[in-house]
Amino acid sequence: MKVFLVLLLVGAAVGCAVVASGKPLQVLRDQAFVTRGDQSLTGDLYLPDSPGLRPAMVVVHGGGWTNRSGDMTAICRRLVNAGFVVFNVTYRLAPAHRYPAPLDDVNAALEWIYANAERYRIDPDQIGGWGYSAGAHLILLAGLARQQPPFLSSIVAGGTPAKLTAWPKSPLVIELIGKPMAEAEATWQEASPVNHVEEDSPPVLLYHGQWDALVQPEQMEFMRQALVAKGVPVETYTVHLLGHIGTYLLGDGAERRGVEFALTSARDTIPRGAD
Repeated sequence: MKVFLVLLLVGAAVGCAVVASGKPLQVLRDQAFVTRGDQSLTGDLYLPDSPGLRPAMVVVHGGGWTNRSGDMTAICRRLVNAGFVVFNVTYRLAPAHRYPAPLDDVNAALEWIYANAERYRIDPDQIGGWGYSAGAHLILLAGLARQQPPFLSSIVAGGTPAKLTAWPKSPLVIELIGKPMAEAEATWQEASPVNHVEEDSPPVLLYHGQWDALVQPEQMEFMRQALVAKGVPVETYTVHLLGHIGTYLLGDGAERRGVEFALTSARDTIPRGAD
């Protein structure tokens, strides 16, 4: 593996990607969803000005599991403009907090949005997840094989590290897991989303930069094959002529398709256990 570089993004660059809209919305900053020791984890809650029950999306940032540089503001704006309640969340970072700590935090965020569905007029059967890079890895792990509500209506995952064992010498994966693959292969397997697909996993849209040298495009194919093998609806979208960071900053077409995919999946959702 060519080691994933940390997403080095500045606010100005992210601002260029934000979708302009005159639609009114409310942003509730720093909503605490879980406390771990003396650390309170928070997220920004975006509320659209729309009547009735709304679909929701939990959005998870990238940054190689080690930092919060993969800001997701542009995607949040795009989703809220489409009518989603959006929860843009944080999680504990490696190497101070090893796997599964970041995954536990994403699960806690999903449980918080579900518990607060009535308060924010969210349809509890229409909660999805969106992540990029490390965030895509975590939302897939949290959503593919959930054992308790919310059972996600869809997942949109960009630049996904899907099969960690393809990179046995990756310093970032070693920081996440805490041991090299030779010493902890079972944990590396467990932390790979390709190994968590079930027949009732939610539909997934995968998008990836054609020239991604940090998380190679074959990772999207690994994930696609795992989903197809279980009969899970999956769609892929290749962002041509862009790499990992370029797709994050300039993947407008992929993001538009992701919103469409999430909206369609939310409309088509059948609550788990229904006939």
